[in-house]
This record gives sequence, C-alpha cells and structure tokens, in this order.
Amino acid sequence: MDAAFSNPYEHHRLCQRTRARSRSMEKSLTEPEFAGAVSDAMPQLVAVARRLAGDDELAAEAVQNALLRASKSWRRFRGGAHVNTWLTKIVIHCVRDAISAQRRRTDRNHHYTSSPDDDGLSQQIEDPRRGPSQQALDRECRIAIQTAVRALPDRQREVFSLMVWQGMSARQVGQLLEINPQTVHANLHAARCRLRTILDPYVNDNRDANP
Repeated sequence: MDAAFSNPYEHHRLCQRTRARSRSMEKSLTEPEFAGAVSDAMPQLVAVARRLAGDDELAAEAVQNALLRASKSWRRFRGGAHVNTWLTKIVIHCVRDAISAQRRRTDRNHHYTSSPDDDGLSQQIEDPRRGPSQQALDRECRIAIQTAVRALPDRQREVFSLMVWQGMSARQVGQLLEINPQTVHANLHAARCRLRTILDPYVNDNRDANP
C-alpha cells in the first residue's frame, strides 16, 4: 500500500477505481420507488415549507414547484444523498424562490400579505386554565413570535425554523443548507439574540400577567 501511494500513477489509478466502484454502488430510483419516497416524505416537506414560508399559500406553492422539479430530475438521482434530504433541499430552494417572488409582487419588504393566524403555530388549542385575557395575550405572543421569525434574515430564519421547530440537528441543517455546523450554530445564536430583543416586551407583559 505504501508503495502504491509513493507512485503518483498508481495512486491516480487507485482513486479512479475507487470512484468507479462508488458509482457502481449508486442505484438509480425506479418510478414506484420515487413515488413511494415522495409519499413518505410529504408530511416533512409540507411542515418544512410551512415553517420556512410562514404562510400556507406560499408553502403550497413551494411544495408544488418542488414536486414538479423533482419529477423532472428524479431519474438522475443516484443515491448520493438520502431521498428525503434531496427532496427537502428542493423544497427549501422553492420556498426561497416563492418568498422572493412575493416580495417582488407585493413591494412590502420582508412582510407577508396573509395573516399570521394562517400558520399552524397560531392555531394551538387554548389552555382552559387560563382566563380570557391571558389567552388573548398568549395568542398575541404567538403571532409576535411568528412575525419576528419572518422578519429574520433568510439564513437565520431557515436555521431557526429547521432546528427549533423541526427539531433537526446542526449536522442535518448544514447538509440541507449546504453550510458547516459552525455556521449553523452562529446563525442560530444570531437569530435567538435578535428574537430575544424583539420579543422582550411580550415576555415581560406575560410575566406581569402571571405574578
């Protein structure tokens, strides 16, 4: 082995054989396998799109476009990544495109036209142990959180949504966003600091309402 690596020509041939072997192990999807993979991944794809977009219509548009893109390119998939990861990456790119398109359409920088109440986070069941004024404050706080998250820079919003709301690890988020885990953690820290500043008044109001 040492002799092989000491000879540049032999080393080059070894690398070529290794790459060829790896390619031969990669397996293209069949149509039924692709359909099954999409069906299995759909709940996660929809959840990711809703969290990143913060808007059901944008999320639906992004998922539709992602499925269209995937349907055109799945035959070229060779197993370099897990199918779910590949599909989720496509959804993330489609969400970015949908947000950019809406910003151009609405001319309202970083604001969305739909009500924050459209998001599933706002539709949580109210705690019956809390009075009407406390429930109203809870709703206001949830809407404030969603609005604040939507106002984050794109990369911070993506990292925060995937890690905090989707429960993904820094490694998983790094794979999806094509950044290293250190950059993931840096963006998460920046997002939390920004959100803490924005939401501090609501947190204090909640403390005052619950002495």
